[in-house]
Amino acid sequence: MGIQEAPYSLRLDHEVMQKIRVLAAKERRSINMQLCIAVESYLEQYEKEHGEIPLADKD
Repeated sequence: MGIQEAPYSLRLDHEVMQKIRVLAAKERRSINMQLCIAVESYLEQYEKEHGEIPLADKD
């Protein structure tokens, strides 16, 4: 996964968090990993539709 960023406090609606918990348990993943996969999937889909997202500090 690369270099880990500093922790970020994520605020989610209670119902959304409960659904994430259910999916994580179903897939035998941690909640953190389930959220990482969801975000990565979203970014991948976005870039398919709109092109690569440019990064200001890309090495």
